Amino acid sequence: MRASHRAALAFSPALVAAFVLSCGPAVREERPAPGESTHVFAGLRDLPLAAGLVLALDPNLPGVDIGDVPESTRREVEILEFGKAGLRLRWSGRVRIEKRESARRREDWVRAQANSPRGATPIPAPPAAYESKEVGGTLFFPDFATATEFLLPGLWPEGSATIGGSSALWISPNAFAELKAAGRATVPFSLSSNALRDPAASLLKRALQLSHEASSGSSHLWTRDAEFEFPIRVDGDEARVKAVGARNWFGAYTVLAAGGRPLVLSVLPSPAASPGLDLFAPAGVLRTLLGYRVSEVIHLPRGTS
Repeated sequence: MRASHRAALAFSPALVAAFVLSCGPAVREERPAPGESTHVFAGLRDLPLAAGLVLALDPNLPGVDIGDVPESTRREVEILEFGKAGLRLRWSGRVRIEKRESARRREDWVRAQANSPRGATPIPAPPAAYESKEVGGTLFFPDFATATEFLLPGLWPEGSATIGGSSALWISPNAFAELKAAGRATVPFSLSSNALRDPAASLLKRALQLSHEASSGSSHLWTRDAEFEFPIRVDGDEARVKAVGARNWFGAYTVLAAGGRPLVLSVLPSPAASPGLDLFAPAGVLRTLLGYRVSEVIHLPRGTS
C-alpha cells in the first residue's frame, strides 16, 4: 500500500537520513581542467548495450575520490537481456538501516519528551543502532527501444517490476542527437509507474510541480553544456571517456558521447532555491536520494571492447 505524500514526507526514515546526509553547502560537479593529461579508453567510445555489461553506481559527491566512497553505498547494475523485446537489468547493493529495537527506543524517547512536564530534567536521547541490509531488484523495460523517459536509479523499486515508457539509465538517441545539434532536447523523467520508490518519487513529483508553477518554460527541457572527459574505471583501469554535459531546472547531467544508446553517466541535483522547494523538496535531500555517478564499468562483455 502506498502512503500519502504527506505521510511519506513526515515519517520516512529514509527521508530523515537524507536530511542528515544533505547538510552542508551546495556543490558543483567537478570536471577536469583544460589541458589536463588524460587516458581515453577507446573501447568505451562506442560502448554498446549487451547482456553481461556490469556498471557500478556511486553517490555523486564532488570533491570526494572514488576510492574514498564506502562500498556500502555502491549499487551494481547488470544487463541481463537486451533486444527487440526490451531491456532487463538486475541491480543490487547494500543500505544502512536502523534496527527495529533502536527505532522503537528512540520513538519511546520522543514520546516521553513530548509528555514530560515543563522544567523536567532532559533525558539524553538513546544512540541509534544500525545494520546493513542487502537490497536489489530485477527490472524490465518493455518499451526501451522507443521510450523517451529517463528513470533515475534512486527511484528503482526492490523486487521484480515492469516499467513501461522508460529508457532506464539511457536517453533516446533522438534526444541526444538534438542535444548535440540544437543545444537542447526534451527528456522527461519517468514517474508514472506506481512501483517507484518513496519518499524519493514523492519528492521528485513535488519538486517537478513546483518547477512548473515557478517557470513558464518546459520542465523537461535539457540544454547542452560543455563537452569534457569524464573519469571512470574500466575493467579495473583508470580512464576518461568523452562526455557531454547538460542542464535543466533539476540539475546537471553527464551523457556518454558514444555510438549506440547514450548512457547518463551522472546526475547532480541542484535546483535553484525557492521557498516552496526548500520546504517541500530541499535540494540537499534530492541530491542525497537521487544523485549518482557511474564510477566503474566492472565488466565489458566480450566483443564490446
